[in-house]
Amino acid sequence: MVWGHHLLPGGPLPFCGGFSYREQGLQNPATAQSSAPGGGLMGKGYLVTGTDTGVGKTVITAALVGVWRRRGIDALAVKPVQSGAVMQDGQLIPEDAAFYRRAAGLSLPMDELNLYRFEPAVSPHLAAQLSGESIAPGRVVDFCRQALQKHHLTLVEGAGGLCVPLSGPEFTVAHLAGELSLPLLVVARPGLGSINHTVLTVAYARNAGLAVAGIIINGQKQEEAGPTEMNNPLVIEAMTGVRVLGIVPYLPAVSVEEGRTGGLLDAVEQAVAWRELL
Repeated sequence: MVWGHHLLPGGPLPFCGGFSYREQGLQNPATAQSSAPGGGLMGKGYLVTGTDTGVGKTVITAALVGVWRRRGIDALAVKPVQSGAVMQDGQLIPEDAAFYRRAAGLSLPMDELNLYRFEPAVSPHLAAQLSGESIAPGRVVDFCRQALQKHHLTLVEGAGGLCVPLSGPEFTVAHLAGELSLPLLVVARPGLGSINHTVLTVAYARNAGLAVAGIIINGQKQEEAGPTEMNNPLVIEAMTGVRVLGIVPYLPAVSVEEGRTGGLLDAVEQAVAWRELL
């Protein structure tokens, strides 16, 4: 693997991998305009990323969109690239997008919520490879831009964390956020290790030129919340300067895989400062 820069103390922290916007046929976010190609105005949006895989990005994404929609806001969630899709009746079902539909009450066709879907439950670039396919960065960006143009508020859910390759090291989740000029919402775990993971994610994002709009801690079991869980949000805010927008409790009745949404929207509406994202 060839990296674009060496990570030196005090030096710039680049996007993962050597990357050229020109070579990929993409627009550098530093010169991006607020309108989409063709002149259409872009709606507001965020890219939802995590400190790791399995932190609850899909649950938080679906819940926020659901809360906004029941308040009358034209909100949408999209998952441009999904690995670990499930085969049902001869068709691949992207479970994250299916969960959006159920939890947030979305009625759009699945193809408007998800562009690429692969069955292997591995990093997207490898899932595509194992499936004999490839992911075109330009198609991913265009898919997201179309959603941003059509809706007042759009959440784009990444895969895993910022450095996860979508098509390969030349196009990661971080590249996608940069190309779309979207600020980040970072979903983090509540327990031991979360300070390090979250601070590193925010530091990497900033050094890559990405804004971080807020952090949401997900999955806190109240009966197990001790000094670590109580102290983590304070330290994370102090070390990053980014507000922790909420701490969402562990919800055993919620399952993305089984499509169970029990109490999700109410819990997130109460726990998260969602109005600050409007």
